[in-house]
Amino acid sequence: MSTDHSDNQSTIRRHHLLADMAEKAALHLIKVHGLDKEKACDVGNELADFLAKNWRGQHIYFNADTQFYLSKRDHEIYQRMERGNAYELAKEFDLSYVRIYQIYKRVLAEMRARNQPGLFEEVHLVEAKLSTGSGEGN
Repeated sequence: MSTDHSDNQSTIRRHHLLADMAEKAALHLIKVHGLDKEKACDVGNELADFLAKNWRGQHIYFNADTQFYLSKRDHEIYQRMERGNAYELAKEFDLSYVRIYQIYKRVLAEMRARNQPGLFEEVHLVEAKLSTGSGEGN
């Protein structure tokens, strides 16, 4: 009789995930919202049951979100950057002085691109309307 080791490991990880989620939800409800322990545990377990039932058969991967955290850090550096404080920021964020300026320049370019429309964006919109025949007056 052979058993599928990977399937067994998946089942174990699934149970750990749901139990951990139920426990964290219950603790949050108790600490933050003052719910009594029994009700909080009921809500946590109902949430775990809901996820198990409605997401069964799905393979979900939680990435480390390093890009989100780097982006958050980089935006903080951009917001706090002032003339002459790059060395302080480098020390605080454990980065080089040069890297602080690289981050600042990159985020500055992103912010400018987000806030300033491109020179030819309007042209592309007009061309798209003309090619589809969806311009005004049709």
